Amino acid sequence: MICNNRTLINEYREKRGLLPDVSQQEETMTQQSRKSKTRHRGHNEGSIRPTPNGTWRAWVTLTSGKRISKTLPTKPEARDWLQQKMTEAEEARDSEKTLGEYMLGWFENHSSQLKESTRCDYEIIIHKYILPALGEVVLNTLHRSVFDSFYTNLRRIPVGDTQIRYIHRILHKALQDAVDDRILTFNPCEGAKVPKKRRIHRVYCPLSEEQSILLMNQAKGTPLEVLIHLALKTGMRQGELFALKWKDILWETQQIHIQRNLQCVLRDGKQVRNFSTPKTATSDRKIMAGEKTLEALRAQQSEVQLKKALAKNRWQENDLVFPSSTGTPLNQSNVRKQYAEIQKAAGLKHIRFHDLRHTAASLMLNHGIPVIVVSKMLGHSKPSITMDIYGHLYNEMQDEAA
Repeated sequence: MICNNRTLINEYREKRGLLPDVSQQEETMTQQSRKSKTRHRGHNEGSIRPTPNGTWRAWVTLTSGKRISKTLPTKPEARDWLQQKMTEAEEARDSEKTLGEYMLGWFENHSSQLKESTRCDYEIIIHKYILPALGEVVLNTLHRSVFDSFYTNLRRIPVGDTQIRYIHRILHKALQDAVDDRILTFNPCEGAKVPKKRRIHRVYCPLSEEQSILLMNQAKGTPLEVLIHLALKTGMRQGELFALKWKDILWETQQIHIQRNLQCVLRDGKQVRNFSTPKTATSDRKIMAGEKTLEALRAQQSEVQLKKALAKNRWQENDLVFPSSTGTPLNQSNVRKQYAEIQKAAGLKHIRFHDLRHTAASLMLNHGIPVIVVSKMLGHSKPSITMDIYGHLYNEMQDEAA
């Protein structure tokens, strides 16, 4: 006969010297613990329970402390409703952040998608302009007039129109991401009064053909001789010239492969020079080099070998066509000073090194080279950009043709 009386079982165990049965106690404690956890849920936590009539009831506590509930026919529907309310509560909490808190979090997540130089630009703009002026403004109180006043004040500092448009693009992108993440219902800087972009500035030939020859002759025998030669012959950007490597010189096909750029970026408060991808996708290009240009490059090879021999243990091999005396990339400031001295010695007006690119483009067009060829050599994304910048030269060519 099986005894089902728990009291008799316990008495029997005590007489036999056995330990009491704790399984029932453990089960009771577990149930109490579960009930306790359900009772003491925090803000923005919810629960789902069945009701006696077969439906399901969901509860959630909002950030305000208000507790709401809803009865739904099935458990999945109750779970979906609960998840929706919890998401809405989370979004409401995010929208109560300040713009500064949001921008710093957004930049941390977004920066991995940016080039290092762009990432540095964003970081400087956020900390120098956006956070001091708008960092304490609550995100969900922002509206267009706030940004109108912000941009007006920037112009008074003064900050250039191009820079203000760049600041606006960063803010617009960040706040549009907030809209996409349902933190905000609309982009508050949409339609703000940003300085209008002016028409593309037409560039007139900084140097004539005779002046270009005079500059090249004056540069002979100086460390910048071949650098200036390539700038005037190919229209390469300064950063592209500084980053050019010997492996990019395709001797057999007489081509130069432009596939990197040298940029100055900010790391831990210090400016650091590093190699990056070209400015745009079309800036990665191959251009034909004439025989005289190849001869100049061969002479440059000899100069680099001489520098390497003189530097000895101080040499840092980077395979650069235009290295410093120790093999590192050229310093832009030093090049600027040397370039200014050459211009002065040649009796020419002062122009930027970048203007040699414009000179090269103008000379090519004046010699009848098609716009599409010039555009590809310069690395423009489309020929229309080349026409916008240099198209006025065709009027001069037509006058000469007439």
